[in-house]
Amino acid sequence: MGPVSGLYGIDISVGDHVQRKLFGLTINVDIVWATCIAGLIVIILGLVLRAKATSGVPGKFQLLWEMAVGAVQTQVEDSIGPRGAKIVPLALTLFIFIFTCNLFEVLSIGSKLEWLPAPTSDINLPLAMALFVIVLVHRAAIKNRGAGGYLKHYVAQPFPPKLFFVNAFMNVVEEIVKPVTLTLRLFGNLFAGGLMLSLLAALVIWKLGPAPIGAALSVPFTVLWKLFDMAIGAIQAFIFALLTILYFDTAMAEEHH
Repeated sequence: MGPVSGLYGIDISVGDHVQRKLFGLTINVDIVWATCIAGLIVIILGLVLRAKATSGVPGKFQLLWEMAVGAVQTQVEDSIGPRGAKIVPLALTLFIFIFTCNLFEVLSIGSKLEWLPAPTSDINLPLAMALFVIVLVHRAAIKNRGAGGYLKHYVAQPFPPKLFFVNAFMNVVEEIVKPVTLTLRLFGNLFAGGLMLSLLAALVIWKLGPAPIGAALSVPFTVLWKLFDMAIGAIQAFIFALLTILYFDTAMAEEHH
């Protein structure tokens, strides 16, 4: 156990941030500037696309955007139909923004404080986006069914109306769970990615006698993990956008009696 005993003294710390106090609130400054940078990147991509957009033969950049828009439009039309066209910009923007935020994890080196952390690895941003989506979903439901139909939905399904109390309880719990699951799914995967990078960084000090085994293994393992992390980032961004579409589908669907 002697050669690897140093590993037991490693202090693995994930989720530490550069913090400042403002009006009694604790602000994670690094998350704020990383979020602003991610938003700026998305805006710049949109402006570049606008400048290069053509009705003729599209370039590679425009073609990539058209493929993304087409994929989202197909998903929305299959789920909601033509009335869901207004959801396409929201779902596409969420996907691009979340994927951009997730890519910041690739720049991480597993240190205690990252100069550009993935904003989605802090629970505040996923929670804010989830609440934003859920508020829009309920707004769409009220617009679609009217205030009376919106309230009736919670007491008339899935059981007969005489069990309205059970229906209300189950439906309210479901609505509470929606933003929680949206938040924790995205946050948990990105937080776990940061923890894994910290573990790989700590592996550097592992020696087997005089041989720096940890240093030799750390680099290829980190490269492989970051490639895997990029795929996870894309999948999580897609799942968030897809669930947004599905929630709007439920809100905008006709009531079945």
